[in-house]
Amino acid sequence: MKLSNRILVLSALVVLIVLPISLSAQWNKKPYTEWSEKDARKLLDNSPWGQTQIFSDTSNEFGTGRRGVPGATDEQSVDYSSHHLDIRIRLLSAKPVRQAFARIVTLMQKGQVNDQLAAQLKAFATQDFPDFIIVSLDCEMKESKSEIREFKTLLDTRTIGDLKNNTYISGKGGERVYIAAYQPPKNDNLGAKLIFPRLLNGAPFITPDTDEIHFYSEFSTKYVLNMRYKVKDMMFDGKLEY
Repeated sequence: MKLSNRILVLSALVVLIVLPISLSAQWNKKPYTEWSEKDARKLLDNSPWGQTQIFSDTSNEFGTGRRGVPGATDEQSVDYSSHHLDIRIRLLSAKPVRQAFARIVTLMQKGQVNDQLAAQLKAFATQDFPDFIIVSLDCEMKESKSEIREFKTLLDTRTIGDLKNNTYISGKGGERVYIAAYQPPKNDNLGAKLIFPRLLNGAPFITPDTDEIHFYSEFSTKYVLNMRYKVKDMMFDGKLEY
């Protein structure tokens, strides 16, 4: 099945708003159909599959950091009370991420999900991506600032030609797998989609004994994206999800 047919455009998805992170998130303890909204948002923004890279405009220049990521060495360099741009970097091909999106839609509908939408959400949340790894990018800022408009413009206008030589995922042994396709944001609130092959020489290059997944992209000269995901934390329902 073609990739374009596998990524469902969910027009009912609502714009995500930032909520405080729950310290007792239950997404790893119960079915996604029972997650609270806070559980789902935590998974999207601060979990083994969804993280946030922060660009802070203190001193009129952007510094980078990671919010709520254990072991982040540069977190203290960011003044979170200042204006900052939160770039959400999510492994959309991982079922937990798609289940979190689906759960938020369901909760926002307040019990008014019709049969057609319910079927779409279930398919979106449970389908497999055996051939691709998909990283989604989106951004949030508490105040309307030029930086969020700038980054959203980049999301809309980047092409595979801009990214093919400087955007990659590395896994076991440090092998780099470069981006294969780029999709700008659609009317689905999932963000832009960066698509990578899942197989290297016919086999997955991410396995349970891989230490980490490293995502890197020189998205522009100003926005260099650099995020790491601990593979040992990415088991979900008895399966490695990424």
